[in-house]
Amino acid sequence: MKNQPNQPRVAIVVTHIAPAAGYGGIAEATARVAEAWAAAGRSFSLCASDASEGTPPLRPADVGLPAAVPVHLYHAQLWRRWGLGAGAIPAILRACRRAEAVYVSGVGTWPTSVAGLICRLLRRPFVVAVHGGLMPGHVDHIRRSKPLKWLFYRWITLPTLAAAQAVHATSTVEADGVRALLPSVSVAVLPNAIDLAGWPVLPPRSPDGGLVIGYIGRLSPEKGILPFLKAWLDTRRPGDRLLIAGSGGGAYAGEVVRLAATAGEAVDLRGYLKPEGVRRLLADCDAVVLPSGLGDGGLRENFGNVVVEAMACGRAVLATRGMAWDDLEQDGAGLVFAPDGTAAREVLRRVQSLAPGRLAAMGLAGRRLVEGRFIVAPVADRLWRLVAGRV
Repeated sequence: MKNQPNQPRVAIVVTHIAPAAGYGGIAEATARVAEAWAAAGRSFSLCASDASEGTPPLRPADVGLPAAVPVHLYHAQLWRRWGLGAGAIPAILRACRRAEAVYVSGVGTWPTSVAGLICRLLRRPFVVAVHGGLMPGHVDHIRRSKPLKWLFYRWITLPTLAAAQAVHATSTVEADGVRALLPSVSVAVLPNAIDLAGWPVLPPRSPDGGLVIGYIGRLSPEKGILPFLKAWLDTRRPGDRLLIAGSGGGAYAGEVVRLAATAGEAVDLRGYLKPEGVRRLLADCDAVVLPSGLGDGGLRENFGNVVVEAMACGRAVLATRGMAWDDLEQDGAGLVFAPDGTAAREVLRRVQSLAPGRLAAMGLAGRRLVEGRFIVAPVADRLWRLVAGRV
C-alpha cells in the first residue's frame, strides 16, 4: 500500500505513552522515540491508551507532539495497566490501515497484541520492540506461575513475533533471549536513549561523611528493591541514606514501606516522580542502584532507563548482572553484582569504601558512555530506517 498525501508512513502502537504516570520505561522510551521522529520531520502517527496511574486520563495534547502528528488515545477500561478498552480495535485498525508500516512497542498487552494481529491480517510490515518481554527469567516466570498468560504467549505473542519483519531488542542479552525462542526471527539491537538537553551533568553531592544511594522504579518483586533494602539495612553506617522513588501496591510494596520506617529518616520514600523529581533525586545522591532480579522475583527485565538517566547526570551506578549493564564496571561507570543478598551486601561495602572523587569519576565515565551510545536522535534514526526502510 502506498500512503496518500497527509497520511503517515509509520504508525506507533504502544500500551501507554508518557507523560502517563506509573507505567515506567516502555511509555517513556516510546515517547522519546516519537519526539525524536517528530523533531526530524518523520511522517508517523501514534496510538495508545489514555491510562495514567493516579491522574485523569491523558488527552492527545498532553503527549506534547506537534499538531502534524496524529495522536489517538482510546479510553482504557478495567485493567488499565494492560490497556484494555473496546476503543483499541477501531483505533489500531485505523492507524495500521493508514500507515505503510507499524512499530509495535511492547508485547503481551491488549493494544500490542491487537496491533500484531491486525498487521498480520492486513499483511502490513511491522516491527515489534519486546522491551524485556522475552527475557528468559520473564518467560520462565510466566511458564511457572501464569499458565493462562503462557497460553496467550504461545497462541498470540510468539506467532506474532515470528511474523514480524524484525524484532527490536535493546541489548544483546535481550536479543539472545528472543533468538532462544524464535531462532529464525531477524533481531536488531538498538538501546533505549535520551535527549541530553533534559539530563545535564549534576555537580557531585557535597561530602558529609555518609553515602546516599538512590533507587527509582516500581515497588514490585522483579525490581528487587525489598531484598536490596534489607541488604542496605544490614550494612549501613551512620550518615548513610537510601532514597526510594516509585509506586506500587500489594503486600510487597507494603513491606518496603514497613521496613523503610524502621530506619527512620535514613530511608526517604519519595513516591512516584516525574522527570524533574527524578533529577532532584539524582542531585541528592552519590550513586543509583538497579537491583532487578534480586530475591524471589527473578531477573525479568533487561534495560532500566534510570541507568542511562543517572549516567547522563554524572552518577555512578550499581546494577545486577544479567542485564544490559554487565560491562558497566569495565567501562568505569559503576559496579556490577550478582542478584543475591550476599553479593548485594558485598557491593554496598565496596561502594562505601570509595572516596567521593572516585564516585565522581565513575559518574563522568558514565556521562561519556551516554554521549557515545545513548543519544536519542541517532538511535531513533536507526530505528526509523529499521521500520520505514522495509516498505
